Amino acid sequence: MSHNKRITENSSIIQYLMKLNFALYFSKPVIRHIVEFIIAATQKGYSGTVTDIVNLSFANCHRTTFGKFLSQGVWNIEYAWKAIRREVIRIIFELSQISNKPIFVIFDDTIAEKTKPSLQAKHTIQATGFHQSHLKGKQVWGHQLLTMMLSCGKVVLPCCIERYEKGGKSKIERICEMVSMLPIPKGPAYGLCDSWYINKKVIEAHFERGYHLIGALKTNRIIYPQGIRIQIKDFAQYIEKNEVHLVTVNGSNYWVYRYEGALNGIDNAVVVLCWPEKAFKNENALHAFICTNTELDTETILNYYSQRWPIEIFFRQTKNNLGLNTYQVRSTKSIDRLLWLISLTYMYCTTSDDKYCKFGQGIKKVRKEVQKQRVQWLYEQANNKVPIDEILEQLQLA
Repeated sequence: MSHNKRITENSSIIQYLMKLNFALYFSKPVIRHIVEFIIAATQKGYSGTVTDIVNLSFANCHRTTFGKFLSQGVWNIEYAWKAIRREVIRIIFELSQISNKPIFVIFDDTIAEKTKPSLQAKHTIQATGFHQSHLKGKQVWGHQLLTMMLSCGKVVLPCCIERYEKGGKSKIERICEMVSMLPIPKGPAYGLCDSWYINKKVIEAHFERGYHLIGALKTNRIIYPQGIRIQIKDFAQYIEKNEVHLVTVNGSNYWVYRYEGALNGIDNAVVVLCWPEKAFKNENALHAFICTNTELDTETILNYYSQRWPIEIFFRQTKNNLGLNTYQVRSTKSIDRLLWLISLTYMYCTTSDDKYCKFGQGIKKVRKEVQKQRVQWLYEQANNKVPIDEILEQLQLA
C-alpha cells in the first residue's frame, strides 16, 4: 500500500472533498491527485511546480503523471467550479441570514506575471500576453486573472478565477455572466468593484439579481449637478469647506461631499467625493465612489466599499503561498485546472472545520495535520516491521 494512500485515507482532506460531493463528479484517481495537490501546495517550500506537487505530497507517481492529470485527465472543470460555488454560496448566504449582515460580491483582476519567452522558444506558456499592471504602472507579460469572491462579515471566499483572453468576451461581459449565476439574496447585497467595471451593463446585471453596486469612479466621469455637464475633478474645485463633512473609515478621517443625480449612462446614483483630512481640495488626493443605493448614508457607502480590500489580500496570499504567480504548466487547460485547485485549497484552509478561519491560521493547521499523518504512518510501518529500505523507497528517499 502506497505511502500517499495510507496517509490520506482517513484524513480531513478526504472528508472535506466528500462533503462537497466530489465522489459524484470525480473518479478515485482524480480525487487522489486533488488530495496530493492540497497537501503539496500547503507545505513550506512549495513554488508552484509540478515537481513540487509530487515531492511535497510524497505522491506515488512521477511528475509526468501529475502533469497528464492536469493536461489530459478526464474530469470536468465546470462541475468542479459548480461544487465550489455551491459551497461558497451556502456558507455566505447562511451567515448573512444568521448575522443580518449584507452580502458582498467582490470583483477584481490580477496578473500572474511570467517571463516573456524568446523568439526561439519552442514550448511557451499558452495564452500569455501583455497586460496593464496597476500595481507596477506598466505593461507586463503573463495571464490576467478575473476573480469573483463572496463575503459576509469577516468571511471572504473565492467563487471563480478565470483567465481573461483578449479577443474573447470582454471583462464587462464576463462580470455580467458571473453575476447572473448568483442566487437572489433575501437581504441587502452589494457588488464591489474598482472603476474599470462601473458601467450601465454591470449595474443592470446586478439589479436583475437583486444587488446594488458600489465602486470607485475615475475623476474624469461626467456628472450633472443642477443640470450642468461637468467632470468630477472640475466640479470638485467649486466645493467649499462648509459643504463637506468629516467621516471616519477604518480609523482614517476624510472630507466628503455627496452628490445624487445622473451620470453619463446612469440615470440616478450617489457619488461621494472624498479627500484625506489633510488634503482637502488637492486634486491628486481626490477619490470618487458611486453607490446605486441612494438610501445609504455616506459613511456607510465608504465603509462598505472598504470591504473590497480582502480580494487584494487573497491575491497576495495565493501568490505567496499557493503558486498563483509561479505556476509553470504550459497548456491553457492545465492552467485553468490549476486555478481551480488553488481556489479549492484556499477553501480547505479556511473552511474545513465547518467554521471560518483566516488563511494564515488555516494553512498552518493543515501543515500540522499533514505532519501528524506522516508521523502516524511511520509509526504504523515500524510496528508492522516494514523494512527500512521499503519505507525509504515509498518516501522517495532511497
